[in-house]
This record gives sequence, structure tokens and C-alpha cells, in this order.
Amino acid sequence: MNNQENLKEIAYEAFVYAYPMLEQVKTINGMFTFAGLATNEPTMVPKLPMENVGMPIVCPNLTSMTGAVFLDISHGAVTLEIPEVKDRYIVYQCIDLFTHNFYYMGSRANQGESGRFVFHNKHQQPSDKDATPVLMEGDFAIIVVRIDIANKGEYEHVRSIQDAIQVIDSPEERRSYPTYDEKKAFSPNFVEYINELIAEVPDTEVALFERFARIGVFNDVTLTEEERKEVQAGIDAAFADIKMQSKTATALGNGWVGATTVFGTREFLNTNYMGRAIGAHFGLWGNSKAEANYFLGYFEGEGELVFKKEDLPPLKDIGFWSVTAHDGEFYVKANAYDSYVLTMDKMEFDEDGGITFKFSSKPEAGNWLYASGGGLGVLLRAYQADTTKIEGYVPPPFIRR
Repeated sequence: MNNQENLKEIAYEAFVYAYPMLEQVKTINGMFTFAGLATNEPTMVPKLPMENVGMPIVCPNLTSMTGAVFLDISHGAVTLEIPEVKDRYIVYQCIDLFTHNFYYMGSRANQGESGRFVFHNKHQQPSDKDATPVLMEGDFAIIVVRIDIANKGEYEHVRSIQDAIQVIDSPEERRSYPTYDEKKAFSPNFVEYINELIAEVPDTEVALFERFARIGVFNDVTLTEEERKEVQAGIDAAFADIKMQSKTATALGNGWVGATTVFGTREFLNTNYMGRAIGAHFGLWGNSKAEANYFLGYFEGEGELVFKKEDLPPLKDIGFWSVTAHDGEFYVKANAYDSYVLTMDKMEFDEDGGITFKFSSKPEAGNWLYASGGGLGVLLRAYQADTTKIEGYVPPPFIRR
């Protein structure tokens, strides 16, 4: 194999590795600009989830109020304080710069208890001995917060929960976070993002980074024009494979796609870098399968989903699920009936434990959701699943009328 072929292969591997990080940089930059995301302080969204109806948001969550905490521990540990929340579902999903779900707090992870959590790297010694230490890889992480809300009457209460989420200790000095540029991200210069983001090579990836050094990762190299063309060819091939494999890897059958195996900890993904990239292409910040799982179906026209008892999502005793109806592009547009989502507590189950959902343009008795009659996108969210069964789960087929 000649040197040019090596460069293409190295670039392919490096881009697959970096792609989730690049997507996250793009998303966080957007949050800086449009959502007022700040560093080392909570940024809570004050609007009700139903206000997302009609917004240009793909698969909006219509049952939870949200927020985020963007962490920078480059110059010291950061301590987060959270309140006790036991009257509703709450989750704090901690995602590092590699897009691993490295830690959880909330209803499942710590039974909704209050507490202090100090985020630090392996070189830092947290001074708060009463706080739970949380080890991070890298300097940056984002904590995505979701708090369930049943109706408008709970708004002030949920806002008080949001307000009680506080960063109580953080360093004054910060690192600069990369600015996203799409042209750069899909060019041989994408390696600069790796160099900007990662302060220290992960212990388990030293050999991998030594290989990536040939194209400029943690190494000052000047590629010839011909070499840059080879690197670009590797990038293009990698992105084409990510898109192609995203379609096949997430296809479950019966018209459904899902991604139960491409989100999780570093240990869970276990060097499955293509899987991590597929997850990012499917949709950033998917939960680990123990917390929540998502199944998307694209269908045409009006019809039904008939779940026999054995077809229901496999959940733990504390698990719950919901079904949301969208248009063909997975947006939720306003309708005259305010019919968008059915949560488990509002579902009407049959005597034998099964359930039927009806999708049509006119109201029907039972579990009915509005559908315009054109393209129909359905999202099933399953929280606290039985992890031994959820990977093989496939919802039933859509029965068109």
C-alpha cells in the first residue's frame, strides 16, 4: 500500500472519529447564538413544551421543560447543585466532548435526590468533600436537563425547579471553545477541531492518535496539494459511509428506525467509532438505553398502530412511554384539536393489556392523534426500558386504512 492510500485510510478513520465532535460543536455554537447558552452557569428554557408546536424543530419534546449547563473544567473543577425532585420525571444527561453519555442524575440515576456534584478531570482534586465527584474526559461537557410537566398549572413549580439548579463553584478563567465552520469541518482542516477540543489524548487511544498524527492531529505537518486531495477523498468516503450506514444500522423493520446501540458511555460503545458517528447523524444527544429509547416510523395516510400486550415497549416497573404524531418531515404543526401526543397515563388500554392508536384527520374515540392524511411521522419514546430486551424491540406495523 503506497503513502497516498495510507493518507486516505487515515483520513477516513480520523473523520469517522471526529464527526460526532464536529456535529456537537455546530450544535453548541447554535445554542450560544440562539439560546443564550452560557459557560458554567445553567441556561434554562422558560417556555412551556407545547409552545414548540409549530416551531421548525424536528421531533420536539412536548412533555418536558428543558435546559442545559455547559461545563468548562479547563482551569478547575465545577460544582453543580440540584434540588430534590420526586413528584415528576427529571433527568440530567451529561455528555462529554466525544459525545459519550458519561454520567446521569435524576429520577432513575439517583431517585430524584438533591445533591452536589463536582465535575473534574484526573489531574484535579475536588475540594468539596461533601460533593459527589464526577470524572470527566476532556475540558468540555454539556448537561441536558429535561423536566416533565403535565399542564400549564405546573408551570411556576417547574420554573422553581429550574431556578434551583445552580453552579455553586467554578473557575473564573475559561478556555475558548471552537467556532463552527462547515467548510472547514468537511475539509482536511477538520483536524484543527480535534486539536482545539482535546487537551489530552485519552489513555486508550494513544496508538490511534499516533496514526492520526500523519494528517496533522497533534502534529505540525504541511501536506502537499496531492496529499490534501487524498485526505479529502478519505473525508468524503467516510461521510458517505456514515450516511449510508445510518440508514441500514438504524432500520428495525415494520417501517421503524431506532438507535439503541449507538449512544452510551465510552465503555459501552467500546471503540465503535462508526456507531458513535451514526448516532450523531441520527440525532445528537440520544440517551443511553437504560434511560430512554426512541423509535421513529414514517408512514403514509391515515391508519392504526395495534399493539398486542406482547408488542408493548419492554419497560422496567418504573418505566413509561409516549407516542407523538408529526407531519412527514417530523415537525409538529398546529391543528384545531390540539392533538399531538399521548403519554402513558392518558392511554386507554384494552382489557387484554393491548392498545390501539388511531391516526386520522377527524377525532375518534379512544387513543386518537391528529394526522393530516399525507406523510405521517410517529415517534415512540420509551423511558427506563428493560435493557436486556430493548435492543431487539420493534414496534408493530402501521395498518393503513
